[in-house]
Amino acid sequence: MPGRTSPATDFEAALARAPAPRRLGDVRLAFDAFVLVGETPRGPRSWAATLAWLGGVAGVLGVGGALAAGAGVTAGATAALATALCFAGATWLEQRDRRRRAFVANFSALTLRLDFVTPFAGRPRTLVVPFDSVRAVGLWPQADGRWCLAVDFAPGPTSPDLLREALAASIPEAERLEAERLQRLLEGAFGLGAPR
Repeated sequence: MPGRTSPATDFEAALARAPAPRRLGDVRLAFDAFVLVGETPRGPRSWAATLAWLGGVAGVLGVGGALAAGAGVTAGATAALATALCFAGATWLEQRDRRRRAFVANFSALTLRLDFVTPFAGRPRTLVVPFDSVRAVGLWPQADGRWCLAVDFAPGPTSPDLLREALAASIPEAERLEAERLQRLLEGAFGLGAPR
């Protein structure tokens, strides 16, 4: 469209007018002329995961002690089951603690890369979404009274379905104005509300 600037130029001009925050909710933000990066910091291992690992090690020692003492099959099987449950619980808790989320809005390539961990399997996943596939950028309330900035996008060029992924979560009320400002900036970059 004649006279319309590129999203990269629009983003750079918007940053010059109003510097963006370095942190929003649970994400750290980094900016340069053509890229906006947001990522959740990696948290430390929780005490619950550490206790579960210790329980698994104690279970291994218990199984060894039961076998050495000549305990019955039932006692040995019970100790082995408890050990397996401790190790499985420790693994799940550690994956939950280490779960990270990131996004990269590339205003030069006109793509939004979303990095996240699947909720049940705990596997990392990356999606690259063209700006034209983004249908909405919204600020939604969370159950805990905080806010979540998320994007709705079509998973494929002809797909009628929409997926939603959080860009920033756990945004306190004190940061809501900055979240709304970032929402408007992203809506402009994605071409939402403007003729394409």
